[in-house]
Amino acid sequence: MLEVLCGNKNVQRILIFLFVNGKCYGTQLHRSLGTPLTPLQKALNRLEKGGLITSHYEGKTRLYQFSPSYPLINELEQLLKKAYTLLPAHKKKEYYVVKEDRKTSPAHQENKSRVLLSFWEKLIGVTKLTFHAKTKSKEEKGWDGKGHGEVVMIKEGPNTLIFNEKGTWQGKQGGEVSFSNIFRWTLDRNAGVISLEHLRRGPDHPAFLFHLAPSGKHSLSSVDSHLCEGDTYFGQIHFDRYSLRLNWRVIGPKKNEEIDYFYS
Repeated sequence: MLEVLCGNKNVQRILIFLFVNGKCYGTQLHRSLGTPLTPLQKALNRLEKGGLITSHYEGKTRLYQFSPSYPLINELEQLLKKAYTLLPAHKKKEYYVVKEDRKTSPAHQENKSRVLLSFWEKLIGVTKLTFHAKTKSKEEKGWDGKGHGEVVMIKEGPNTLIFNEKGTWQGKQGGEVSFSNIFRWTLDRNAGVISLEHLRRGPDHPAFLFHLAPSGKHSLSSVDSHLCEGDTYFGQIHFDRYSLRLNWRVIGPKKNEEIDYFYS
């Protein structure tokens, strides 16, 4: 799609990957995109020499990200967002990387059911939430702020939970407003997934968000990207005995946000 402008398909894929994830390293790109490492490294070097990206080391890993001083960074973001939204759904998933949790290791097949049920038990005990939203857009109109509230949980049978969430939200510019959400969590033991839906139009007309499947001993991640009214949703769950964190990534024609929900 952008290959004509970029002059190189690897450059195009690196730029979209950075737009979605914020940073990357060479072997990560190699694994996620299924592309040989050497041409990817050459493309990264080309982009860094041109001033579009910058790099630094975390331990022995060299990480790359967009250079904030690049003069056309805002325009580039809009172009990449448009290119990403036009990708087929199965291609969008390739560019999204589940955040690594160094405290956990991947869940083996025989343990996935246990992970799923452990998470379900955590959901049943939720009564409160806090969340932080930040825009990845360089424009001022992005969604930034924090909120907190109460969760009234209704158990509709053994495999369905309704979360009625109400609280207050404070934007970056100050001032508090009330918010309310209704989510439906559904456990499918046979498929090994938990689905999440938003019930803003009522229980008979749910807005499906994504399926979550075990990805580690204490984590779940969305099985695929999901398109809802032009916006693409991904999700990740990390939980332990004390907390439960739901990380949202939303990309659409007018959205480029990341949201961290903390349930307790």
